Amino acid sequence: MTKQGRPLTMKWSYVVSLAVVLLPVLVSASSGDRRPEFIGCVSHCAFSRCPNSSARLAESLPLRLTRWTCLDECRYDCIHRLTTDDQANGRHIHQYFGKWPFCRLGGIQEPASVLFSLFNMWVHIQGAKKIVHRLPHQHPMRLYYLIWSLTSINAWIWSSVFHTRGKWSHSPRLNSAILQPCTLYF
Repeated sequence: MTKQGRPLTMKWSYVVSLAVVLLPVLVSASSGDRRPEFIGCVSHCAFSRCPNSSARLAESLPLRLTRWTCLDECRYDCIHRLTTDDQANGRHIHQYFGKWPFCRLGGIQEPASVLFSLFNMWVHIQGAKKIVHRLPHQHPMRLYYLIWSLTSINAWIWSSVFHTRGKWSHSPRLNSAILQPCTLYF
């Protein structure tokens, strides 16, 4: 109880309600997405480079394999043009679409993150193999350890897919990320 006689949980319910109301405003978009320079750059690029369809796939094979469209190319080019200009003039670097402006490798948006996700997946695969081959079948935690390993492997697969091309893999990655700690309650 507080000094006024109201339960402490009432106070917290007000704080949580306020946070729920304000949260969508705070996370509406990344700062780079809202920049007039970015919006103008993408509009100009799409008008000049994508006359028939902005949904048309990019020209190079690596970009086609990872489903980069003409509009995606315009966004990528504008992000890096503005970021280079910001760096040259000592201005703040902005996030775009919830990510920092990384240089892609082929069609891979974040090559280092993909590599680290694949390494983490490999480590979990090695751990799962050790569980299968070394842990006795009658061990009470064997099934739990195997389920944990498999959900972790699944999470790292989707993490690497997300960092390859976040546009079409956000939901599976989040679902895997949610599923993985849920196995703690199994």
